[in-house]
Amino acid sequence: MAADDQIVGEGGPPRSDWKLSFADDFEGSDLNTDHWDVGWGWGTETNTSPTQIVAENVIVRNGTLRFSGTHDGTQIFSGAVNTRNKVTFGPGSYVEAKVDFVGRPGFHNAVWSKPNSERWPPEIDVVEFWESGTGLTDRYLSRHHVHYSASTVPGDNSTARDSGTTYTPGGDLTQGFHIYGVEWRSDRISYYVDGKNVAEFSDETMLTAMRRGAPFYLMVNLNINNTATAGTADTAEPWGEAMVLDWIRLWKR
Repeated sequence: MAADDQIVGEGGPPRSDWKLSFADDFEGSDLNTDHWDVGWGWGTETNTSPTQIVAENVIVRNGTLRFSGTHDGTQIFSGAVNTRNKVTFGPGSYVEAKVDFVGRPGFHNAVWSKPNSERWPPEIDVVEFWESGTGLTDRYLSRHHVHYSASTVPGDNSTARDSGTTYTPGGDLTQGFHIYGVEWRSDRISYYVDGKNVAEFSDETMLTAMRRGAPFYLMVNLNINNTATAGTADTAEPWGEAMVLDWIRLWKR
């Protein structure tokens, strides 16, 4: 789909004065490398988990992009893609994605963004989903967070802050698609789920930190055994489930 094709919005704020800057519906059988690279923006490993990103766990199929979690009994493998140095955005943007999450304790699903410079914080999470293994409640919660430094200096982890919320769209979020969006304006960051405005943040320190970190790039990934959030997946049994991204879009004013 061409970036300037006008798509009728399926949720979120009115966009009559916005322009579609980027869209991917994952047609065909290959990842569009003009937009995406496999891995997180910094590589195929992360200090938050033992997950190794591999290309074979990033699958374009039937108009969707799938991120599967697998293991060999010892090493954990998964999928991630990013738009670093290819598709970036800042204030005056709206990102929206249609996602069906995979539910297994230890699996952390995420659509998120961070500075193209790789300085963290700040960070804007379009949506996160995980099961901690403590009960089924997690399956009904979408999570939406903004990370920033109180000093407003990009990369100042010593003053890291987190503003966030959870939302219950209705039903088990591993049993069908929902639409998650975030609108970044100069005076606020607003979250949408299935077209409903579910949260808004307007702290001046946070907004200054975000602006100083721009431009941001996009990431979509399945991170496994991030013990700070999702707990530990059981490697005594085989996996194979996938987080599924139907489409993702970026508008700019």
